[in-house]
Amino acid sequence: MNDINSEMTQLDPAWDYYPLWHSLHHIKARIDSVLNLMIREEDASPGADKEFRRILDLTSDKLIEIVNQFPEDDEE
Repeated sequence: MNDINSEMTQLDPAWDYYPLWHSLHHIKARIDSVLNLMIREEDASPGADKEFRRILDLTSDKLIEIVNQFPEDDEE
């Protein structure tokens, strides 16, 4: 994780992919937070499921926005 944090401080904000990279990094952090919350749950519960769903819905929406920024390859 330290490598990623040190990379963030060294990335040039003028880099073409910087905004996308930064957004993806935040998405990864949200997914990691859900994984960490899951580890703490001994048994599944409606409350935990609701919280996981809330975080992942926001994450999914943002990921779809990012994916849609890339051009589609019609040749595949």
